[in-house]
Amino acid sequence: MAERAVFIVGAGLAGLACARVLTRHGIPVTIADKGRGPGGRCSTRRSQQGRFDHGANYFTVRDEAFRAQVEVWQGAGAVGLWEPRTGRDGEASKKREPWYAGTPSMSAPIAHEAEALGAEYGLEIAPLSEGRSGFELRSKAGHQIAAAPFVVLACPAPQTAHLLPRGRLSEQAAAARYAPCWTLMAAFPSQEGGFEAETFSDGDLDAVFLQSSKSGREEGTRFTVHASPRFSERYLEDDPDEVAGIMLEALAAKRPGLGEPVLTMIHRWRYARVTEPTGKEFGLDMDRGLATCGDWHIGPRVEAAWLSGYRLGQRLAKELS
Repeated sequence: MAERAVFIVGAGLAGLACARVLTRHGIPVTIADKGRGPGGRCSTRRSQQGRFDHGANYFTVRDEAFRAQVEVWQGAGAVGLWEPRTGRDGEASKKREPWYAGTPSMSAPIAHEAEALGAEYGLEIAPLSEGRSGFELRSKAGHQIAAAPFVVLACPAPQTAHLLPRGRLSEQAAAARYAPCWTLMAAFPSQEGGFEAETFSDGDLDAVFLQSSKSGREEGTRFTVHASPRFSERYLEDDPDEVAGIMLEALAAKRPGLGEPVLTMIHRWRYARVTEPTGKEFGLDMDRGLATCGDWHIGPRVEAAWLSGYRLGQRLAKELS
């Protein structure tokens, strides 16, 4: 790799935002991700009944730099406004700020960036080993991938801590804390006139989102249901089918008119929501040629993940140019 080249591990919003800034400054970038395709916490699951956004279901915009990026995605048809009927604990509620969702799925803006930047998926990186001129990157299977003078880790904090050599950055990553989340995806034959997005202050469920209420989605009654942090922690290691059954009962109590589902799927997010971020926008060790980014630096928002990578990209562009 070139002397200024950067290898980024993780092709989610943070890694791609960092890569975008670096490429604009003429710095060569290679991006690898162990996932099967774009998404991460903005993933979408396909089924015979239609698509389910089973991670983040929407995002908001507060930072002007992120707003400019969202406008680019809107212009490309990868993001649109989502204006659902919202409720909380059975009562109508109002959104405090506009909601945005990927079109036709939450993974669309990530796919848009990944394609433009040439991200490679299905490549799991082994823990980093330091060499004479940087880092030797190998796959988990032991195959050599590249020798990189600079490496950015844009992964969840526990994975980052595992991949990093010992030092200040690995300690930062190990200190971040997450809450898990069980997510149920369920399709029903009947129409239902309740809230299209509803949150709950207590109980087993945290939020319910009607997928067909978003732009570009297939018709049909398909719900993504996030369990509460307490429920998810309690049942974290339980059998997924049993957890799905408990969550279906909880959903039936909230939406008694739905009837029996025609399809159910469930997903366990071990690192769903960062609860103790580092408080720094990113991690950087120029002497060793290492950096980290992700929402676990700032907080549990889609925008936070993008900002962490964007700010890191800005800093690296100055340091490496």
